[in-house]
Amino acid sequence: MSARPAAHSGPVERLARTVLGPCLGVQRGEEVTVEAWDHALPWARAFVFEARRRGCEATLVVEDEEAFFRSLTETTGRRVPSAPEALAAASDAYVYLPGPEQFPRLLGLSAEELDAVVGRHGPGWWRAARRARLRAARVDVVTATPLAAARFGVDREAWETELLEASLVAPDRLARSARRLVPRLQRAREVRITHPNGTDLTLALTRRSPVVEDGRVDRADRRVGRLWTQIPAGVVGAPLALGAAEGVWESNRPSYRRFASPPVSVGARFTFRRGRLSEYSFDRGGAAFSRAYARGESGRDLPGALTFGLNPAISRAPEVDELSNGTVGLLLGGNRSVGGRNPSPFAYLSTLSGANVELDGERFLEEGELVSGVSSPE
Repeated sequence: MSARPAAHSGPVERLARTVLGPCLGVQRGEEVTVEAWDHALPWARAFVFEARRRGCEATLVVEDEEAFFRSLTETTGRRVPSAPEALAAASDAYVYLPGPEQFPRLLGLSAEELDAVVGRHGPGWWRAARRARLRAARVDVVTATPLAAARFGVDREAWETELLEASLVAPDRLARSARRLVPRLQRAREVRITHPNGTDLTLALTRRSPVVEDGRVDRADRRVGRLWTQIPAGVVGAPLALGAAEGVWESNRPSYRRFASPPVSVGARFTFRRGRLSEYSFDRGGAAFSRAYARGESGRDLPGALTFGLNPAISRAPEVDELSNGTVGLLLGGNRSVGGRNPSPFAYLSTLSGANVELDGERFLEEGELVSGVSSPE
């Protein structure tokens, strides 16, 4: 049974206004494309209506799941269907409501085919998007489906509600929170993370500016090639210097990955020596990490980035744990997404709440809370 937003009719309309308004800055006369899988149609209609209310030309593109899966098995060459490049080229703004709802049917695909489905918007789409200076948003509330909730062992309605509330947090609010963190992170060289659970890890930051995901695609984003935002948003990502890591990291929050087996892991414990991962263990569900790590390529054992969550509405929602306000995340492996130099295709993010963080010996976070007086001019 598909997720239906009928119980949230008011908030769904507010979501469309937020995404097309402060997030993407849609203006009268622009071309807006809404791409959705068929289970997300009740949500997509709200975006189409809001685009037209704003005086825009709105195009709705629907990927039918049955046709999609039949295409995988019955068409020549087993080519994974992808988003048409022409849609990106002809649009000013783009909203994507991801799927498929019946995602367990993808579990038999090869890694390359699965990447093509999850990545859906391939190199040609991105080239066209850059030429068009597109502003795009992926709206994740539709991922809280009954099948996904059952796979993760969570309450579907609570998950959907949390994603929706987090998606409505104003981008300006997230940007203000980010401005309290970024200048200190940008100036610092050494970071130390401690926690009563045994975490005591020292890392080195680069001089590169942290990446801020505040839910907007504005001129500053487009200048550096960031055309796409994820909704809900709210995270700062700071790339780490390669080969500088000593100590132990232990996550105290579950990690959810719907295509992994098992899909939930708990208690990731990583030990680093001389800048590289030397040992790892999990309290539960570590087999998926072990398989992926064994297939990983050069750079898989290097810490790639730290993340700092900003969104006050995220608490327990699967797949967006790094957004939770006060959470610190450690990305192991490839860090190109945050401006780093590690191209490894292996990437694993685990998170820690209630951490203490020092920057160059000065306290930055105390039990996940920003230390009083650490701020920057507006």
